[in-house]
Amino acid sequence: MRNKLIMAVLAAAVLTVGAVSAFALDFGVQNNVNNFTGRFFEVESNEAGDVFTMESEDGALQIKVNDDTTIHFEDYVPLSDDSDDMTLEVREVLFGRTLVEVLEGRNMFVTHEDGAAISIRILFETAVTLPIEIDDDQAEVGYVGIVTLPAEITWDDPDTLVLNGEIVVNGEMLANAPHPFLNANNVVMVPLRVIAEALDHEVTWDGVLGSVRIGVARHIWIGNTEAHVGRMAPIELSAAPVVIDGVTFVSMDFFRSVMSQTAYVFEGQFVVETYSDMM
Repeated sequence: MRNKLIMAVLAAAVLTVGAVSAFALDFGVQNNVNNFTGRFFEVESNEAGDVFTMESEDGALQIKVNDDTTIHFEDYVPLSDDSDDMTLEVREVLFGRTLVEVLEGRNMFVTHEDGAAISIRILFETAVTLPIEIDDDQAEVGYVGIVTLPAEITWDDPDTLVLNGEIVVNGEMLANAPHPFLNANNVVMVPLRVIAEALDHEVTWDGVLGSVRIGVARHIWIGNTEAHVGRMAPIELSAAPVVIDGVTFVSMDFFRSVMSQTAYVFEGQFVVETYSDMM
């Protein structure tokens, strides 16, 4: 009797294990899910840039990203210059870029299974400005010896601006534009001429006076925080214009207060937009 009872218990245990295994197979329990944190770079992608393979900076992991991959920013980002309109969804804020361009070089927390990315969280980062070497061809098209790269952020300063070197004026990305950068006081400095000309303003440099005229009535001077518009009282800028490698840089607020534009940093880009109801 005792032996029969033991055999019955063992048989029940076998049936239970079999049922659990069948449940796992039927409902697709994930046994190979892993997490990885690092910077990722494109290996290959389709023409639309929405299905692609990326590799981690250290070469330890390749992931495939497709329409089923959930992708979020770690912090809310603006859908427009209206700060009340925010989202975590990466696919909502491409603004003319492909998805792979948005993810390229970013520090990300990736959940993956069998080489496919299940979910990606883009980690919030601050900016690091580094000098770079440039060749003659780059110099001819306007590159300067400054490049802005993302870096780890400390939560002591979560509001630090992020810059990736891209400039967008009224929806058009400026090709080969000098890179914006943060000065020692964390003021965003942007190249004057390429942006002003994209806004259809003539820019004139006076090397004797060290001044720049934009259009007819707007004037600034290198090293001077005052900007003049016609006979109006001087406008105080957050930082004085500077010249780096022959390129004049002005503070971001120059385009707001002197040029009457909407100007802001959005997901790494410096963006300038003209609204007719503001003019």
